[in-house]
Amino acid sequence: MTFDEVVNTIENIHRFGKATGREVTEELTELLGHPEAGMKTIHIAGTNGKGSTSAFISSILMDADFSVGTFTSPHLVDFRERITVNGEMIPKEDVARLGSRLLSLDMKLQPTMFDYCLGIALLYFKEKGVDYVVLETGLGGAKDSTAGLSTVPVVSVITRIGLDHTAILGDSIEKIATEKAGIIKAGTGLVVAKNETEAEKVILDAGLRVQAQSVSLNSDLYYEDFVKDIELGIKGKYQKENAATAVATVKLLSDIDEFNLPDEVILSGLRKAAWAGRMEVLSENPFFLVDGAHNPQGVKALYESLMELYPDEKFTFILGVLADKDYEEMIDMMLPLAKSFNTVTVESDRAVQGERLANIINDKGISARYFNDLEEALVTVLGEANDDERVIAFGSLYFIGSIKEKVAKLDEFR
Repeated sequence: MTFDEVVNTIENIHRFGKATGREVTEELTELLGHPEAGMKTIHIAGTNGKGSTSAFISSILMDADFSVGTFTSPHLVDFRERITVNGEMIPKEDVARLGSRLLSLDMKLQPTMFDYCLGIALLYFKEKGVDYVVLETGLGGAKDSTAGLSTVPVVSVITRIGLDHTAILGDSIEKIATEKAGIIKAGTGLVVAKNETEAEKVILDAGLRVQAQSVSLNSDLYYEDFVKDIELGIKGKYQKENAATAVATVKLLSDIDEFNLPDEVILSGLRKAAWAGRMEVLSENPFFLVDGAHNPQGVKALYESLMELYPDEKFTFILGVLADKDYEEMIDMMLPLAKSFNTVTVESDRAVQGERLANIINDKGISARYFNDLEEALVTVLGEANDDERVIAFGSLYFIGSIKEKVAKLDEFR
């Protein structure tokens, strides 16, 4: 199969299966001869901050001259963004070769798109002989595909917990924290990001039951102080928290694996870190920033970052969201900063219709208009922007990916 054929086949497979992802991975890795055997992994779960924390950790380890495989999701523009080694995307020919192998397997349990992506990543990381794998969960924790690996992570990381995917993970912070804490295995190190007390207790108790060597950023302020004055490679007020979590992770990792990690290497890695679609400036003139704030916690973080970076300013927003998010709460958070809104329907069967979003916003007293076509929205809104006006797009990560793809093709905004 060609690269395009493999990707098209995988992307059109259902998102959820009858079996848990963990069960599918157990069968899949058994058929593949356990490519994860011997891998040193840093396993990351949480509601918000997984991607940025992964980027910071990977960047620090690369700056320390380790070979690092990173597995994240979703991708924004290119399928290969999900699987990188030392910051370089997996080559198309390797996706085609490894994907064809996986798609030909005779499995009792039906893998999802995410399962196939994970399988390709594991095979590729094994072939490349990486020193460490930074492994981000998909949706959950205990039942997640990444939890089905036979190896024990060197360090497990739980980022900030919030109320998201409640129909699947639970309708309270405690229930969601319990699900996320399901990645913790006996013998692992554990880092817990700053969290509400209820979530922290659940996670630390889970770590205590398996005698994990634990670090909690709620009680240990050293890591927060460590990043306080540094200019991070990833913008946003909330990124200080993710950077602090990453610092705690690599320091615990260096203690467990007994290697020297100078502070200057950590600081250099934090400065070099990059994460597409998070407080990313796509154009300076007109000013256009995109952020994958797709739930209330993410929007709150975006709001605080805009307040810090551009005090007393009002913004022109472009918005596209999915229906399973609390989009009215997200809108309400951003209203105080809005000059106007422009809405688009995300290309997903789970999308909120952009026309509905515009009507909700207009009813709240802020001007909003609906565009049926994303490219038309970008050309119109960015074309109208004054020199002193900032345009901010936020919402679904798939929406942000579509924007990045469109803007890259618009000559006037390159």
